[in-house]
Amino acid sequence: MIATLHSVDKTYWLGKIALPALRNISIGIRPDCFTVIAGPSGSGKSTLLNVLGGIDRPDRGEVEIRGQRLGQLDDDALSDFRAAHLGFVFQNFNLLPVLSAYENVEYPLVLARTDAATRRRTTMDLLEQVGLADKARHLPGELSGGQRQRVAIARALIARPQLVLADEPTANLDSHTGDSILALMREMQREHHVSFVFSSHDHRLIEAADDVIEIRDGRIAAVRRHRQAQTSARAEAFA
Repeated sequence: MIATLHSVDKTYWLGKIALPALRNISIGIRPDCFTVIAGPSGSGKSTLLNVLGGIDRPDRGEVEIRGQRLGQLDDDALSDFRAAHLGFVFQNFNLLPVLSAYENVEYPLVLARTDAATRRRTTMDLLEQVGLADKARHLPGELSGGQRQRVAIARALIARPQLVLADEPTANLDSHTGDSILALMREMQREHHVSFVFSSHDHRLIEAADDVIEIRDGRIAAVRRHRQAQTSARAEAFA
């Protein structure tokens, strides 16, 4: 498994009122797979994704990615780990509005102090892969929703992560655009040998998934393995 959660609990508090979000969650994420965390609104799927990505820390239990227990890392080390090993795609895109498509995709490499020649080559290559090389200098406000999500996908892949987490990536897109984004993410998952994990109740994502993790009221209701993971040397290394 590329990632595992062991007996994870997470509770939020509204004043003195406890709001349990995750209850005794134990799951594994297979490498080189397209995994969907499915469930209705309020089921805990976004919280589960945030805990898996180290954005939220669990109250109890452990999250492990590539053999690293996230609970052993302080905030700075956790931030560094996320930057090196994880990519994120959000339903609201989360692009910096004053930066061009090129600059948004390049930004993680700037933070990592990658040299300029490598940044340019890698950024333009990814923009080409997502079909936006001709939009490199456009600001997010000059792009459609689907184009902005393509920029977000390229940005998530720029640091060559092993795991990309996507929170409702098709929620704000029409059905035609959502289908094209789904096809792009599947293509990128296979080409880059990266694991994608989504939170979603979109039936298109669920039907396309290799694995479906159903969550209800903060608990795992079912895990369905639809097909074999893509075989690769990288997958075998993390198995």
